[in-house]
Amino acid sequence: MKFLYPEFLWAFAVLLIPILIHLFNFKRYKTHYFSSLQFIKHVDQQTKSTQKLKHLLVLLARLLAFAGLVLAFAQPYFPNSDTETLKKENIVMIYLDNSFSMQARGVEGELLSSAKETAQSIVEKAPKGTQFIVGTNEMSGIEQRRINRIDALDKIDKIDYSPLTRSLDEIIDWKQQTIKKIDIDESKSFVQSVILSDFQRHGSNKKDRLKLSSFEFHPVQLIPEETANIFIDSVWFSSPIRKVGEKHELNIRLFNTSDQDLKNVEVTVKVDRFNKSFYTDIPANGKKETSLTYSDKSVGWKSGKVTVADEHVIFDDTYYLSYEVKEHANVLVLNGEDAIRNVRVVLDLEDYYLVEENKISAITLDNFKNKDLVIINGANTLSSGVINYLTEFNENGGSLSLFPGKSPDKSAWNQLLGKLKLPLMGGKISSGTLIKSLNYDDPFIRDIISSKSERLNLPSVVSSYQPIVGSSSNYKTLITMQNGLPLLAYSKPKGTAYMFYSSIHPDFGVFASDALFSTCILRMSELSQRGQPIALTIGNESTYPVYADNIGEEVIHLSKDKLDFIPQRTSRSGITYISLSQFDKFEQLFAGNYSIDASSNLGILSLNYHRKESTLNYLSEIEIKNRFTERGATNVSFASIDGVNSPIGDLSIDKPFSYWKLFLILTLIFVISEMLLVRFWKS
Repeated sequence: MKFLYPEFLWAFAVLLIPILIHLFNFKRYKTHYFSSLQFIKHVDQQTKSTQKLKHLLVLLARLLAFAGLVLAFAQPYFPNSDTETLKKENIVMIYLDNSFSMQARGVEGELLSSAKETAQSIVEKAPKGTQFIVGTNEMSGIEQRRINRIDALDKIDKIDYSPLTRSLDEIIDWKQQTIKKIDIDESKSFVQSVILSDFQRHGSNKKDRLKLSSFEFHPVQLIPEETANIFIDSVWFSSPIRKVGEKHELNIRLFNTSDQDLKNVEVTVKVDRFNKSFYTDIPANGKKETSLTYSDKSVGWKSGKVTVADEHVIFDDTYYLSYEVKEHANVLVLNGEDAIRNVRVVLDLEDYYLVEENKISAITLDNFKNKDLVIINGANTLSSGVINYLTEFNENGGSLSLFPGKSPDKSAWNQLLGKLKLPLMGGKISSGTLIKSLNYDDPFIRDIISSKSERLNLPSVVSSYQPIVGSSSNYKTLITMQNGLPLLAYSKPKGTAYMFYSSIHPDFGVFASDALFSTCILRMSELSQRGQPIALTIGNESTYPVYADNIGEEVIHLSKDKLDFIPQRTSRSGITYISLSQFDKFEQLFAGNYSIDASSNLGILSLNYHRKESTLNYLSEIEIKNRFTERGATNVSFASIDGVNSPIGDLSIDKPFSYWKLFLILTLIFVISEMLLVRFWKS
């Protein structure tokens, strides 16, 4: 037998007190006067023997009662050698899933609150001297440290929701890494691992087995009352064009994971000064795409959010977005040997376009800075430097419009076209070059020509260059000639690249004088606006371009409310990109619209939570146990919290069996026995 609090055993010395009391108390005598002493000897002998027995029993009851009380405070126990708790060090690892799916409500409130209460109860009931490791979805090195009872309770109390999600395999791997890091000696330690989670079904299954046979695992699944959820999956604009006074069509995709059709679900859109609510229906276990239109009244950065009414899981009920309404679009026209004036004339029709013209043979990288569209106007030769400038500009999201001259250098042009995933340029052909049709299915054509018509008076070209489709070509045709070959095609490796497989010089026809040419130039310019994505997802690896002049080496900050941090930044072709992929404090990020600042404001970045856990789909008990078994665990004890069952009583966190309650009961029994002896045993 061992004692949890052996210092209380010194209290046995106090047992001398009742012994002394009894010794002195029993020596008191009283004088009685009798008229006759005939029977006094017989009565005296009978009284002395009875009193002595009574006094001894009372003394024994008091001594046993006090001894039982001392032992109850000392908390004796017998170590259980079968579970190896004779090992001196007891370590309890508690992993608490704090992802947003834990917002789902159980009978007693949100699952995260129930998990925290369960974890605190486990810590409080653990044997004295137990060390704890408390982990969350952060999985940081700080969480791999051993802490005492007080620090563990404080850590659990401060746990809040995190945008990070972890699969069961990631949790098992983290626990194995933690065990290795703290260098646990299996011969001297007994490790028990508790996992409190709803066990969402996501993440790939790993097959590698770990050395987990010497550890006990206690997965505790928290089960919500309902698995239904309404959430906003994504938001996007139908067109990349955003001008003052023009209508924007905002599309919203909603999901309903319940088994019932939902009627009149409220959706609210707030962007800048625009605020509108509407109602829509969402089918059971299905999605609904809806849209609305509005217009911006001024230039500048706009931010807002789309919200759906839901009372169950709320982290995915709001989608934040931001964008810039520009005052101008910047166009660079590079004139070659066979350039024509029509290009500049068409662009000058609208004040929205700021046009810069240069000779293609005299450009530098600075000419491409902050440009949305670059037009090659009648160039025959392309130097390797120009090809590199153009491809790099396109890779950074810039748009290209390519109009070759009358005698193009096919080798140089095909080098450029190959990098842009466009068909290569072949020999000149003159048959079947009349324009046959337009691709009305493509938004480029569909949004500028309201209805399909076979009676359009389409222009023609005298000759064209035969497109040669290669294995790497990935393009779409906008204008088709009668010979079935494309006259105008485009690809979109990063930015959009348009290729006209003829020349706009008058020697090749009257295409450049037709309204279709003007329409195509303006449409290319309109669609070329290099805007940033309207939002990024926290946890995804993605970059965000910052189109601003003279940033230089200035430090860029992202800030919202009290949160202010410096994102990772890179520069390519004069464009600065910021990224959150190297940010090591994702748990501190929250969804919202963040201000991008250096010495001045550079824009707005919207962040949203990942929708990975929006569909509430959970692993079963058998699946959870199988995952542990497949990874090498042999001792797994499963429990669940569903509002009816609580794991606190059933959770077999092994610890030595203590007997303090038994001794407390025995103390009460001896106290009552002493009272009965004194009260009812008359002399």
